Amino acid sequence: MSLKKQTFSGVIWTFLDTFLITGISFIATLFIARILGPTDYGLIGMVAVFFAIGNTLVDSGLSQSIIRTKEADNKDYSTVFYLNLGISIFVYLVLFIAAPYIAMFFEQNILVEIIRIYCLSFIITAFSAIQLAQLNRNMQFKKITYINVPSTIVGVIVGITLSINGFGVWSLVWMHLSNKITFSILLWLFSTWKPTLYFSKEKMKYHYGFGYKLMLSGILNSVFNNIYNVVIGKFYSVQSLGYFERAKKLNDYPVTILTGIISKVTYPLLSKIQDEKERIAKVYKQLIQFSFFISTPLMFGLAAIATPLFQLILGDQWMDAVPYFQIICLASIFYPVHSFNLNILKVYGKSNLFLKLEVYKKLIIVLGIVISFPFGIIGLVWSTVAVSFVSLLINTHYSQKLIDYKTTRQLLDMVPILIIASIVSFSMYYSVILFNEYSLYIQIIIPVLLGAPLYLFINYLFKTKSMQFGLELIKGLKK
Repeated sequence: MSLKKQTFSGVIWTFLDTFLITGISFIATLFIARILGPTDYGLIGMVAVFFAIGNTLVDSGLSQSIIRTKEADNKDYSTVFYLNLGISIFVYLVLFIAAPYIAMFFEQNILVEIIRIYCLSFIITAFSAIQLAQLNRNMQFKKITYINVPSTIVGVIVGITLSINGFGVWSLVWMHLSNKITFSILLWLFSTWKPTLYFSKEKMKYHYGFGYKLMLSGILNSVFNNIYNVVIGKFYSVQSLGYFERAKKLNDYPVTILTGIISKVTYPLLSKIQDEKERIAKVYKQLIQFSFFISTPLMFGLAAIATPLFQLILGDQWMDAVPYFQIICLASIFYPVHSFNLNILKVYGKSNLFLKLEVYKKLIIVLGIVISFPFGIIGLVWSTVAVSFVSLLINTHYSQKLIDYKTTRQLLDMVPILIIASIVSFSMYYSVILFNEYSLYIQIIIPVLLGAPLYLFINYLFKTKSMQFGLELIKGLKK
């Protein structure tokens, strides 16, 4: 299969995988959220940072190293497998011991058992990390989809069943664990690779030498992506954290679909053509413009219809989360662009620079929290928008040297889309107000039916670069 066809197939199957998994999880989460309420989600939000750090430590950037290694063989796979497994056991034991102290910090005793059971997924995931890395490396996204879907369905069934029967926060814990267990088992069953009794110090140094910098960057990301949870959970109520956590997670679903596709497909794709700088630059420019073309109206539109949307899918008990959701939507429009810029650094093996940039961006987050903290939770949430934009400037400043796409040029390419999406979202917002007396379905459907065609028409009218690329892509697929 040619690289072009392989890439197209990867995009399609990764989209289906992300869309189906996200869709199934989204629907299940909505159902469970109507039963559990903000407090239970607030408890999960409190441990999110520790779980994220643990996941990063377990992987240690080793999967990324396997994917980018051109001549990886069984010696590489077996070495990384045992290294992953050993790290996962160590990390789990550390969190097992630390659980009482974490519970004491948040003044929630139930967190002890939640952490000790929830984090078992570290060890479960490590057992199948190499099988998954191999599938990604070979761009076998179709097989990943076939394994992901049933795993998610099993987790959803467990979560919904437990929530209906009054298990509260444990519904979320066991939904997560059952998903990971099923996914790991299926990867072992359908993978041709099995570990051998081989471990190479040389291979370990090679992969860890690349991966540990990504790991440190990942730890920084894990801490600071969840630092708002820590601050809100410590200084505000569990319910307030629950509102913030749900608003952020619901916001993450559409962003995850787009960014997940970008990360999974473009990293192995660009790795294959890493020696063709002009080709990478051309592909990068087109993809970054097109992803922004999609993400901006999507997030602006969701912000516009947030009030009837939350009332319909979550109920009145979650309406306090609406302002958080609307603000976070503004920060999310840049996430796919961040993903592209970071992928470029990884493709060229710039893990030192990758780590350096993460340190810079985390200092910006700290500054944002310090400045916004006196203004309460709303101030903290608004700081995510400022941090996202400043992070964009930092990422593009360094990646521009690798692909000849200057920060100012990127920003100028984004301006038309921002203006058009803003106009469309305002029209959607006022149509929600106009149909306020009608059913919630009408308040959602009419703005969407108004906004989507209007956005496409204005882009077509002004012949924006992103629209032109989209039309060329569609024409190319028909041939």
